[in-house]
Formats: sequence, C-alpha cells, structure tokens
Amino acid sequence: MTPPRRAWLDVLVAGLDPRRDLLVAGLGANARYLPHLGVPVPHFALCDAMGAAIPLALGMALARPDRQVTALEGDGSLLMSLGTLATVAAARPANLTVLVFDNRHYESSGGQHLPAVEVDFVAVARAARLAIAERLAGADELAGALERARGAGPALFVLPTRYDPQEPIPPYSERPDEIRLAFRRALQAPGAGSV
Repeated sequence: MTPPRRAWLDVLVAGLDPRRDLLVAGLGANARYLPHLGVPVPHFALCDAMGAAIPLALGMALARPDRQVTALEGDGSLLMSLGTLATVAAARPANLTVLVFDNRHYESSGGQHLPAVEVDFVAVARAARLAIAERLAGADELAGALERARGAGPALFVLPTRYDPQEPIPPYSERPDEIRLAFRRALQAPGAGSV
C-alpha cells in the first residue's frame, strides 16, 4: 500500500539533527505541515513558489557545506523545473538530498491529475548524473536512504505518496517574512555558524 505523506514526514523529522541538518520545503502540503511537526532543525517553507525548493536548497548546500540540506519537493513542482537536476548535478553538492513526494497530482492547486505521461524521476536524475537516484517502496526505507546519502550526494529519492483529497492538510500558519526571520535566527544560533 502506498504510504501517506505524513508517514514519510514523520520518519524524516525523527532523524533530523539540529547540529547538521537544514530543510527546505516547496509550496503546498510539505511546507504547510512543517510548523505542526516540531521540526528540530532550521527549515525554510516556501509559500507560492512552485519549482523553487531545489534551487533554494542547492544554494544553501553550496553556501553551507557543513550542513546536510534536504529539499522536499512535489512531483508537479519538479515537473515545472526538471532542468534544475542538471544544475544540481553540475554543482555536485555532496550535502544535498532531494525528496520527491510522488502522488501524481497537483495537490496544492486543487488536486488536478498530472499529465497522462508518467515521468520517471529516477531515470531523469540518473540521466542528469546525480550521484544517487532511487525510488523507495515504503517509509521504512527512508531513514536508511537518508543515511546513505549523507555526504554522498547529490541524491534524489522518489517517495510514492498516497493522494487523499480528504487529507486534513494544515493551512499556512506562518507568513513569508516570519519564515525568513525564523530561519535566519536558527542559522545564527550558537553553534550554527554564520549565514
């Protein structure tokens, strides 16, 4: 059975370390869940910036090689910016991991189905020459995959995610300026280094 989004997020959050990890979430459900999950690391949730999670995470990974950066991206968002995978591969950030929540829907804009052509994101990532590109079968594989990717990236993991139009996704609870300031403060905290 295809796992729900929350199963993937719970495994991810449980393994985060505030001394080493940074998190970027693309628009939609991933970004809207973060404030409600007790995320223990500096995290940046994009609001209404479809396709921007990977470029932002790439910049963070290059600017902060001392941190493991994880980007949470939807399948529809990645379709909008497939070219970023080539840019990531060219930059070769060993500390960047991309998690693609694959539910075959544009969930944030109303649940429309993705185009009928099913894109193989793993094949695209491999063609772009990312160091690691895999499709995981279940949330129980995520912790091990993230550990394998740590310092060995760039990595991309496709997470098959059950689409549930009745899923009670929390509303945005933070304003963009609040997100930016909280992220900056977290990076400037003792032991976090400079921004």
